[in-house]
Amino acid sequence: MIYLDYSATTPVNKQVLDSFNKVCLDYIGNPNSLHKLGNDSHKLMDAATNQISELLGVKSNEIIFTSGASESNNLAIFGVLNQYTSRGKHIITTKLEHSSILAGMNYLKQNGYTVDYVKVNEDGKIDLDDLKRLVTNETILVSIGEVNSEIGLIQNVNEIGEYLKNFPRCIFHVDGTQAIGKKKVDLTNIDLYSFSGHKIYGLKGIGCLVKKQGIELSPIIHGGKSQTIYRSGTPSL
Repeated sequence: MIYLDYSATTPVNKQVLDSFNKVCLDYIGNPNSLHKLGNDSHKLMDAATNQISELLGVKSNEIIFTSGASESNNLAIFGVLNQYTSRGKHIITTKLEHSSILAGMNYLKQNGYTVDYVKVNEDGKIDLDDLKRLVTNETILVSIGEVNSEIGLIQNVNEIGEYLKNFPRCIFHVDGTQAIGKKKVDLTNIDLYSFSGHKIYGLKGIGCLVKKQGIELSPIIHGGKSQTIYRSGTPSL
């Protein structure tokens, strides 16, 4: 069989798997433990975090590790809405999003939020005029995927983010799961950026949410110290 479904998932890279096995065997300490094994693990976690932050052009304390892009998307959406409850109940997204976005929007519509779906042009790009018509001072969140997972549409998320700067109370989330590793990404005008490891030859069960400084999130997983205050659980080193 010839496997071509790389947008769904990629095979793990052998170097990644070798690194994973080495860490599991040689760095057995909880990174949050105070003994030597824990300290060694914490140093390795910091080094990996710094490497990722440098690749993305963001600060290391803006990296939040998750279980995957679906969790990252949910943390972005519900973390913002629960943190900034006084800002409004208006959200903008598209009909092109992953189910981890759209299912959350359906839930929110049933719980008092207004969700508008911005139109797209004939080429599949966001209709910026329609977006400008929809955004108001009550808009708390705009969530738009950078690359569509099924037909490969690429949205100009930085142009969208640049416009949204006119609304400082509105937070811009981008699902970059299908963009990472396939195109150069620029997070300059993006507040929150989600992606997953298994789309880029990594292991399943690991993802990331980039949260820019100045943005606060209410955690959706509570309890215990971790790599960040925004996501509890023993770090998956």
